[in-house]
Amino acid sequence: MVKRLVPDGAIILAGGPSSRMGEAKALVEVAGKPMLQLVMEALGQSGIDKAILSMKSEGQASDILGKLPCEKTTAELLKVGADGIPFQIIVDEAVNREENSAVRGMSGAVSLARNQGWVSIQMVPCDLPFLDPRLPALLYSKLAGGQNCAVARSATGLEPLLFCAKTESLDAALDDMGVAAHQVIAKMGAVEVGPDEWAAAGISERCFTNVNTREDLESIN
Repeated sequence: MVKRLVPDGAIILAGGPSSRMGEAKALVEVAGKPMLQLVMEALGQSGIDKAILSMKSEGQASDILGKLPCEKTTAELLKVGADGIPFQIIVDEAVNREENSAVRGMSGAVSLARNQGWVSIQMVPCDLPFLDPRLPALLYSKLAGGQNCAVARSATGLEPLLFCAKTESLDAALDDMGVAAHQVIAKMGAVEVGPDEWAAAGISERCFTNVNTREDLESIN
């Protein structure tokens, strides 16, 4: 039996309002490609072979995916670009009607992953255009060592939407939609993977660059 080196799949959070950017962050281009496509390509390079894309609504999903180079691989799976990974979409308009938050965006996607037999999950936001393909394996290695969750800590602080977790533990930690992402991580007793560890793996600080505003975009271009 081949030893698994990366999580069973990834959940990509793309349902945020992008209010500071002024348009859907998933579609914002960096180096000539939409950020969502760059994230999917990095995940594919990491060895992860499937993903769930968490969206706020059917309307949002249609608007974003309609502007990406998407193609169907099966009746349920889509792919963005030649180097992306197959993914399915989940929306939960009822949950998101009250309040839009990353934790609410995680909820339905994690339930779907658990129903499909995923034992482990890589969580990642759609606004990390320089995601290093080596990071998922590094985080996953902590789960193999007995941890329930491993979260990245960049030089500027904890990255609460960039973590790897055991599906069952994550599902249990999502029992309260009113908490923040860092509180969900704390419930799982997450181990932090900081600069010393990811730098030793060849990962640079650029991996953790979030693009949330036009100013962020201008600073990296």
